[in-house]
Amino acid sequence: MLKKIIAGFLILVLSVCLMACGSDKEEEKSDKKDSEKNTENTTTDITEEPTPEEVKLEIATTETWGDYTVGVPTEWEFRKGDFLDENDTRYCSVKKSDFKYFDLKMEEEQVANNQYNYNKNTYTNEQEDISVKYGDIDWTGFQYSDGWGGYGFELIATVNEKPVRVSSCGFKYDSEEAKLVLGSLIIK
Repeated sequence: MLKKIIAGFLILVLSVCLMACGSDKEEEKSDKKDSEKNTENTTTDITEEPTPEEVKLEIATTETWGDYTVGVPTEWEFRKGDFLDENDTRYCSVKKSDFKYFDLKMEEEQVANNQYNYNKNTYTNEQEDISVKYGDIDWTGFQYSDGWGGYGFELIATVNEKPVRVSSCGFKYDSEEAKLVLGSLIIK
């Protein structure tokens, strides 16, 4: 009797296994047919949209705030002041996003130098010293990497006897965005 129960159990297990193997083959055939259909559909439905690199970068508006006049590219934002005081005319930002921007700061010389030196000692990954001219302003500073493929830079200059500092996140100093925005900058 025990032999008959074990034999019946083994037959049941083997039957279930064979049915499972057969259904896998049917699923594979079905999946293959579905993927062929999806491939055919996706190739005919693709529409060409410009990639972000193909979108022409241009100044949409020119904003004046305090002693600054700066161009703001299309679909970017101009922000007055800083997070502590939105009415402080010594600060403004030209922002593509929260992680890609140019902060413009007109600070007392000692404050500007201290903050610049602090940042230079903090952002040391792939750091390189730079000297660049945008418009009529000669800048000195450094560029750094965030370690994940992104870049930023810090620049300092004296314009009309006023110390000016630029902190940028998300851009290289020689990027088209930097050339466009900082090249449009005029300081009274």
